[in-house]
Amino acid sequence: MKKWIVYLVILSLGALLGIIANRNREHLINAQFIRDHWHFRKKIPNKQELVKGDKTIIFLAFGQSNAADYGLGIYIPHNEVYNYYKGDVYKAKEPLLGPDGSGSSVWTRLGDLLIDSGLYEKVIIIPCGIGQTSIQCWTEGKCREKLNETLNYLSKDSITPTHIFWEQGETDNVDKTSRAQYKTRLKELIQVFRDRHIEAPFYVSVCSYFPYSNNNPLGINDSIRLAQLETIQEIKNTRQGPDTDSLNLAYYRMDAVHFTEKGLDRLALEWFKKIKEQQ
Repeated sequence: MKKWIVYLVILSLGALLGIIANRNREHLINAQFIRDHWHFRKKIPNKQELVKGDKTIIFLAFGQSNAADYGLGIYIPHNEVYNYYKGDVYKAKEPLLGPDGSGSSVWTRLGDLLIDSGLYEKVIIIPCGIGQTSIQCWTEGKCREKLNETLNYLSKDSITPTHIFWEQGETDNVDKTSRAQYKTRLKELIQVFRDRHIEAPFYVSVCSYFPYSNNNPLGINDSIRLAQLETIQEIKNTRQGPDTDSLNLAYYRMDAVHFTEKGLDRLALEWFKKIKEQQ
């Protein structure tokens, strides 16, 4: 084969790979592609036995970055805390499989607290958060597609979450989403689960704090908070999660937005308190 043909083939392949990489740059940059295909984590063989065990909590956790492994540090669960992802169950390890962040999360810490307290013996986390996302993304955008995919896997495996945790609101603070708009979309989001006959309690974190790109006092958006609190009151089996807006001290947030290890520990404790008091 002539050299110029070889060069042309190489250039063509390079250009094709460049186009593919550019179209999927977010997926590649945040390490989701690597975790999807080369995580080398060992599947738990007795999945059905595990999920049907007594005193097992199965919670689906989603929202934006503070629900999606954007926290600081490394945390290793010391109990039977597992990670469900695309039809398989793994021993939970940070970063979790499912969210798009590459850091640490509140959910593994919460799992240990739930088991250490004696409330549960096993914890299965179904995490699918995506950083910098609005509630509209979760009702009709790429986030909704990811949520649907997760719920389809669960349905195929006949696994029903026992709890649902929603941690989101910062992007809608910046976007100036109105109180009415946020309420409508949050109710639509809750209905996604009810339409699939998932009647698990839906916990809504009171969350709006973002100290940049808005003119709200202390970075807190009262319209978003009211929308969350009113939805909790108006929709059956919807419960209040932690008030993350109150966790805004410097030692809780590494960049004034995402949580430090101390912040994740405190947030996990607040989630634990909400679950325990409503048992």
